[in-house]
Amino acid sequence: MVLGRLQRSLNNLSKAERRIAEVILDNPTSIVHMTTAELARAAEVSDPMVSRLCRSIECSSFPDLKLQIAGNLANRNGNSYVNSSVSPNDSTLDFTNKIINANQHGLEYLRSGLDLPAVDKAIDILANAKRIEIYGMGGTASVAQDAQNRLFRMGIPAVAYEDTLKQHMSAAIASKGTVILSISFTGRTKDAIEAIEIGKNAGAQVVAITALNSPIAAIADVAISSASELEDTNVYVPMATRMVVLTLIDILTTGIALKLPGIDKRLQKAKQGLENTKLGK
Repeated sequence: MVLGRLQRSLNNLSKAERRIAEVILDNPTSIVHMTTAELARAAEVSDPMVSRLCRSIECSSFPDLKLQIAGNLANRNGNSYVNSSVSPNDSTLDFTNKIINANQHGLEYLRSGLDLPAVDKAIDILANAKRIEIYGMGGTASVAQDAQNRLFRMGIPAVAYEDTLKQHMSAAIASKGTVILSISFTGRTKDAIEAIEIGKNAGAQVVAITALNSPIAAIADVAISSASELEDTNVYVPMATRMVVLTLIDILTTGIALKLPGIDKRLQKAKQGLENTKLGK
């Protein structure tokens, strides 16, 4: 945990580095929103000194430090199997604030660490797909359904599969022009790995939202981090991670829409199809 490393290193830092460290430790939540210059001003040091401190505590850069702090904050105070952010004795106000804060930190974590070139590549692949097969299992099944709901309104043939056998069959009949969007928090579920392997062998491209050090990421044509490091999804029901992945779906589908000609008219038609389905006010 980077905040722990920072606390333990205080006595070994230079005076300038220590001032920066104390600013960070005093209010780590605010740091994830700061620029290098803003932190330097708050600590009354030069901008290069911030980079020097980052290297001293084994961070490659200030964005890397912010990303690690956001991860620490999202996991802080967790000792309940219900959620990594809450404790059994929390009041309603306590656990409500903790969950909201964890989700906010998760989104800041995403903002700080998002691989924009990977996002651009994923958008290009998806926007040029003849058909998109969306695979999600367990906690990501509902995310896959949300992705389908967004894509089909754009006129893109898209189907979400939760069932393992259907994933394998759809992968087997995939061909050039088919893109598999695989959504997996950890990227280590055997059935999910097998499905995209079948799809790749059949000629499909694979876009994955998953852990970057996972087998699914290794197979995919492009992988975007699911931020699974924010919480242990083997123990806790994913909450902050799920918010990150849903936001990634928003980012990808918005990027796709902006590349499609005539998208406004298409979306307008989809909305008009709902006009007679609601009661008047």
